[in-house]
Amino acid sequence: MGNYETHDLAPVRDDERKDLNLSRKVTYKQFCKHVKGNFHEGCLTEIPWNIRDSISLYERMTVAFNAITEIPPEMPLRIPHLHTLDLSHNLLETLPESFGLQFHIRTLILRNNKLKSLPQSFVHLVKLEKIDLSNNLLKELPQDIGKMEAIKKVNVSGNKLRQLPLSLGASTTLVLIMAQRNRLYEPPQAICDEGSEATLTYLRKLYKNSNPVHERRPLTPLNEFPRVRGNQLHSAVPNPQSANMQYIQSQTHTTNTPSRIKTPLLPPLGASALDSDVLKDKVIGLLYGAAIGDALGLATRGMSKDECSFYYDTDDIDYTQILQDKHRVLWRAGDWTSNFDSMLLVLDSVLAWAGVVDELDFAKRLKDWCQRGYPELGDNEGIVLSSTIQKVTNEKDFTENPHSVAHRIFLQELSNATSELNGHVFSEDERSSISSITSSMSSISSDRMSPKHCLRSVSSESEFSISCDQPCVDNAAIVRTAVLGVPSFFDLSEVQNNTIRICKSTHPSPLSQASCCLISIIIACMLQGKNELQTSKEIEEIITTARDQGRKLLVTTEEKADFEYYCSLQDLDRLDVSECGKSSYCMKPLGAGLICLRSQGSFKDCMMKLMMAAGDSNSNCCVAGALLGCKFGFSHLPKHWVHGLRKKQTTWLNVKINHLLDMIGLP
Repeated sequence: MGNYETHDLAPVRDDERKDLNLSRKVTYKQFCKHVKGNFHEGCLTEIPWNIRDSISLYERMTVAFNAITEIPPEMPLRIPHLHTLDLSHNLLETLPESFGLQFHIRTLILRNNKLKSLPQSFVHLVKLEKIDLSNNLLKELPQDIGKMEAIKKVNVSGNKLRQLPLSLGASTTLVLIMAQRNRLYEPPQAICDEGSEATLTYLRKLYKNSNPVHERRPLTPLNEFPRVRGNQLHSAVPNPQSANMQYIQSQTHTTNTPSRIKTPLLPPLGASALDSDVLKDKVIGLLYGAAIGDALGLATRGMSKDECSFYYDTDDIDYTQILQDKHRVLWRAGDWTSNFDSMLLVLDSVLAWAGVVDELDFAKRLKDWCQRGYPELGDNEGIVLSSTIQKVTNEKDFTENPHSVAHRIFLQELSNATSELNGHVFSEDERSSISSITSSMSSISSDRMSPKHCLRSVSSESEFSISCDQPCVDNAAIVRTAVLGVPSFFDLSEVQNNTIRICKSTHPSPLSQASCCLISIIIACMLQGKNELQTSKEIEEIITTARDQGRKLLVTTEEKADFEYYCSLQDLDRLDVSECGKSSYCMKPLGAGLICLRSQGSFKDCMMKLMMAAGDSNSNCCVAGALLGCKFGFSHLPKHWVHGLRKKQTTWLNVKINHLLDMIGLP
């Protein structure tokens, strides 16, 4: 009779499968100090004894941003069920030989330690799929690392490696390897610096020469927005049908004047073909879609293609999985960035002025945000990512005359940029001609049909720049503009006028105005509901309507050609989100939004593809998220992305959305 084992143990319950999080949360300043070796007094220096002395059923363990110098040899016996272990940003120099007994480990994060070697037992981690050993002191890897049965992703960038094991070329499971910033001669370091594809090709060829549906998501309940109605309507709403009838009644003159005063954005009867509940769902979806896109896109902003593939799965992501490096540590998991903040500044102005769009009020709010952020959310100052915003808000007279200030900065930047390129100093008369200077700039800039890419190896721990070489046409205006499609959505000329006034407050260039108008007009057209957006033809109709309006704002042939190019894009490859000197160009989010709008994919699929494309991903995803959120509605947004946003932020946001819905008169 063969040997067998019996265990007198009850099955592990779901509530016992807990995460063990011993990481220390760090601010940006604390992150910088930690990286430099100036550790906080609260850092752990060893794994706590209460863990080492008892058996635990933890499956995930995170001990990042501490000062731990060693892993206790008994840990595989004390926490035997671990499948995810994050010990990044510690002081580990080696791993115990017993580490190979951690049989269930699938994801191992050891970046930013002082590891000099790995134990031979390391190759016994038969379930290990993903390992991050970047930014250590490794001089070699185990020769049989490529024979590990499940290995898929390996990051050994930033070490002292001289050679990669030949066994990596024999692996049938390995899909990505990053080995930048080493001292390699086999494969040559230059090959590895080109990226994962080139490295794998070389290793597989070397090994060969040396040896003659995605399933659909299960159906889930739709999102429900916590609607808190104001007192502008008189009766309760027992069901959607009566809600719609009440909304129609409020659009007529049968209700009293005080009630109509409380609904300054109430559209006239017949302004939208949508029922009240659908119209409400699209307005909420627009705002939540932009917030989700901004928070989600932060995950890959400025990354290389290989870094995106290494750190994230292409099918789905959770905000808590976003890499914490010198840039992303500025925001907490599930927090949006300055892009959505700026959209809320526009919304705040509209709400405060009873539906009126006023550039002076917006300018005051923008300057105040730059200095203080949103104090009610715990901000001390706004994180300004746009050099254009920084320049215009630093001018003393910005709040008194934002259009004039922005126009002056625009002329100065154009003059300076063109003078540097041509070696010519413009006179005052020459500076007054915006169109001619813009045309000159366009002809000097590189041809987008054959873009010159920046050849760089981006490290997640390094500084990176999301830039736009052409002055005052960065994407800081277009990311805030979608909400301007809501007030007076039934009147496209009014939508365009409102959009131009807010855009010109910081970005007076014709290209910025045209791109902003296109987005806000598409939002307005979707709220009108004349097209059901079920077919490509219906989507192209509203894009054409918006494009025709935006084109009227352009002056030069070069501007019009650029605008038409980005408006016609059908796929992300041609968008080239990481184009050198143009990654934050205002046309990139425009193109990204239209590509996603034209796509037949879901909100989730479009967002994941756009996020994994990197570039200025949070800006691109913010604009695309607003368009898709309006298209699909709040109720159809991915639930884990909606509920994963920071609770404090969404509670605060919901108050503003409820106020906006009250102004529109929606039940």
